[in-house]
Amino acid sequence: MEIQNLHNKAMELADQADLLKRQGRQDEAMPIYRLSLEAERQAAMTAHAEQIGEPTESVLFRSAASLAYTIGEYREAERLICMGLAGNPPSEIADELRSLYDNVNLEKNLEQVEMAAHESERENVTITIPTKERNLLNVLVRKFGWACVF
Repeated sequence: MEIQNLHNKAMELADQADLLKRQGRQDEAMPIYRLSLEAERQAAMTAHAEQIGEPTESVLFRSAASLAYTIGEYREAERLICMGLAGNPPSEIADELRSLYDNVNLEKNLEQVEMAAHESERENVTITIPTKERNLLNVLVRKFGWACVF
């Protein structure tokens, strides 16, 4: 019951923050997103500690990781994603966690590029690849730390 209450609280807070964000009140939304993350992380950790099982645990970790990503806490998002994948999540949830992990890495790479280079030192390149080769591009992006937007 505690897990469900924490999750419901987290979702209510996230809805409030989403509304503020849509209204252009980003500064007011961020602290509410943080409260939402705290509640969802606590729900996920409690579910994990109590060995609630799948898919509940991985869904809660995915939700908490998504909230961490939303507020730019990329290291925390990575940690939560890994905890979600460490169990035995259903394949659909595992795919969503991996996709979120790719997004987190993209943002981290973009931050590194921003810090490492000034606008004049960057080169933007646009390429077109067949859809079936998209996974290969993802591997190269991760391996070389490129910033890539699909």
